[in-house]
Amino acid sequence: MAKNRDYWKKRFEQLEQAANKEALTYLRELEKQYLKALQEIEAQINTWYRRFAVNNQIDMSEARRLLNTKELAEFKWTVEDYIRFGEANELNQLWMKQLENASARFHISRLEALKVHIQQSLETLFDKQLSGIDDLMKKIYMEDYYKTLFEVQKGFNVAWDIASVDQNKLSKIISKPWAVDGKNFSERIWTNKTKLISELHNELTQMTILGKGPDEAIRNIAQKMNTSKNNAGRLVMTEQSYFSTVAQGDAFRELGVERYEIVATLDDRTSEICQELDGKVFEMKDFEAGVTAPPFHVWCRTVVAPYFDDDFGERAARGVDGEVYYVPGNITYKQWKEKHVK
Repeated sequence: MAKNRDYWKKRFEQLEQAANKEALTYLRELEKQYLKALQEIEAQINTWYRRFAVNNQIDMSEARRLLNTKELAEFKWTVEDYIRFGEANELNQLWMKQLENASARFHISRLEALKVHIQQSLETLFDKQLSGIDDLMKKIYMEDYYKTLFEVQKGFNVAWDIASVDQNKLSKIISKPWAVDGKNFSERIWTNKTKLISELHNELTQMTILGKGPDEAIRNIAQKMNTSKNNAGRLVMTEQSYFSTVAQGDAFRELGVERYEIVATLDDRTSEICQELDGKVFEMKDFEAGVTAPPFHVWCRTVVAPYFDDDFGERAARGVDGEVYYVPGNITYKQWKEKHVK
């Protein structure tokens, strides 16, 4: 017998909570990466000021002059270290080309050198962010796809073998733009990085020209880094909601589900649009994540659940070999996956 609506709503809310927890775990790691980058930037700025203003016993006007003097041939060696690091860690090729151009010059201003040092920290930060989010979204899609198949099959006590997710298809799903701006998450990360680098470079230039102290410059940079981190957080949680929904929709189609229901988390943080949509039932032919299925906004916690009439009655399904598989009520997800995912 088909389970009732409360059963399906509860199970798919639990699936969303698991995916949400996965994304939050990654966010904690991302926060550490931002903190590490900020500490590196702070150390670079303080090093320059100590070198020119303290160790040489010069005033700020003299420090600014030295920061802009074309006398830094030794910087070439540091750039070559960065190039070796970039080759080993596959940093983006545009930044590698900029580094190569810097290493080819005989002289470089101390201000420009400071900008390169700081940009290196940001390039490394965002390279890790891009690969980390890509891995996370693929993991979320696959886990939600298989777990949706498991939950629906178990809900009817009938199971059949299904094919494993094709990795080429998965890569296309992950890279496909879905929001109204026509960008995928990698393009949004690139935009966030470009904006942050520009803002930090401007801050360093003003620090030099206006004679700002390092504490003020670092404080302003920390604020901009925090804004970037918050943007990354919104991106991760919204993309998690999207790919969870896409995976569930694909699983529903695989199983022949004909209708689905919108299930909102009803508390004081639930948006008006999600409150309005809660309990609405749609045909699967109209399923589109971000439009007729979550996410309906950033930080969206609403989920979908398969919708069956409570008097649906018995339902059986057969595998490609024609054999019907009956699922014991106490089967675990791991046991199901080992047996039925081919």
